[in-house]
Amino acid sequence: MRRDDATEQTDKLTLFGLTRQEAAIYRFLCTEHMPQTGYEIAKQTGISRSNVYAAVSALTEKGAAYMLEGSPARYCAIAPRDFCAGCIRRLSDVAEEIERELPAAPPQTDGYITVSGRRRIVETARRMLGSVKGRVYIAADGDFINDIRNELASLLSQHIKVVLITPAAESCPDGATVLTADCGRGQLRMIADGACVLTGDVSRDDTPCSCLLSSKAHLVNLVKESLKHQIALIQFGENNAY
Repeated sequence: MRRDDATEQTDKLTLFGLTRQEAAIYRFLCTEHMPQTGYEIAKQTGISRSNVYAAVSALTEKGAAYMLEGSPARYCAIAPRDFCAGCIRRLSDVAEEIERELPAAPPQTDGYITVSGRRRIVETARRMLGSVKGRVYIAADGDFINDIRNELASLLSQHIKVVLITPAAESCPDGATVLTADCGRGQLRMIADGACVLTGDVSRDDTPCSCLLSSKAHLVNLVKESLKHQIALIQFGENNAY
């Protein structure tokens, strides 16, 4: 496995409550067909035995590994699907408790909010799409369209208008109005119901990126006019193509 792949897997596992060291040991256990002792885990991963024993204890508590009684004890990974599903169920239960216990703050989009990091930007876009009532316009590359494809398909199933400007028509769900054009890799312009925009950079690599989220009329109108102008240029080019 490439180092970059291992790092990406570790990053994903930390989202499910594992430390980076626990994630590394969990990944190792997932590749082994037989239960492993703490000594064997330490030898294969290069992690000290004391840290290994602390980590596997935490993994069993978090539902990521089983301990097989014996002398010495051995450990095996719980299947990733089962581990992740268990985490999601627990988080869902906790989320319901938090929603009951805390007052709901009104959405704060009347200013200019900076959303940093690709994951946060995608999450913000998904939340916006979840509240769309009439129409949404998005100019983005294929990677971003893929990230929000399920939410777009859900809108289309509700007969909500979805207009996508992208160089990757194959990434778009059926039923969307697709205009093929180069939007600039990692660039995003999104306007929901003509009232709220998310615009900026959504680079996929490790380069820092950020977007502005706002319902301010000035920014909404700026993005709206920009999209109208691009749509007009695309349609002009199509009408004059041989």
